[in-house]
Amino acid sequence: MTREEIQKIQKKIGTTPDGEWGPKSHLACKQYLVSLMPSPSPWPKSDDVSMTNFYGRTGDETNLVRFDLPPGTLYEGKPVRHARANDRCAESLSRVLKAIANSPQKDILKKYSGIYNFRKMRGGSRFSKHAWGAAIDLDPDPNGNKTSWPQEASMPFEVIEAFAKEGWVSAGAFWGRDAMHFEACQP
Repeated sequence: MTREEIQKIQKKIGTTPDGEWGPKSHLACKQYLVSLMPSPSPWPKSDDVSMTNFYGRTGDETNLVRFDLPPGTLYEGKPVRHARANDRCAESLSRVLKAIANSPQKDILKKYSGIYNFRKMRGGSRFSKHAWGAAIDLDPDPNGNKTSWPQEASMPFEVIEAFAKEGWVSAGAFWGRDAMHFEACQP
């Protein structure tokens, strides 16, 4: 992101709008996003036991439901009309995607990169939140796992806010990297 784009975020989250993203901006951003989230959280804690108790076993596709994606959603450049997510979070995810589709950031849906994927975290031994069908990736190329947000990654803050309003965690805003990734669990 540009210095001006970072300043705009800093103004919104109530920290010094100097265009430099450091620990104070990161903390203010997390606090701001948490203030948008429903309280109490509708989602489980992020540990595997809490996730399994809430969503069911990883890889259990009977917990998945099919739902409609907004018109204009593309996967690898091709139109995609439906996706599968865990039954416990699919309705919430649908609302987020519809909000994004009706916003100036709607083009981010042209870079949809998946929800359910039964796999472990990259480089880890724990299951990915995708293995429960409780995570989504958008616009992976400029927002990858090792790309810092907002300094290098380009995930629009308005998209992050749309997810926060439903209680979803933005990896970019909360971890400072992997800005393509959003998950339905507590921060």
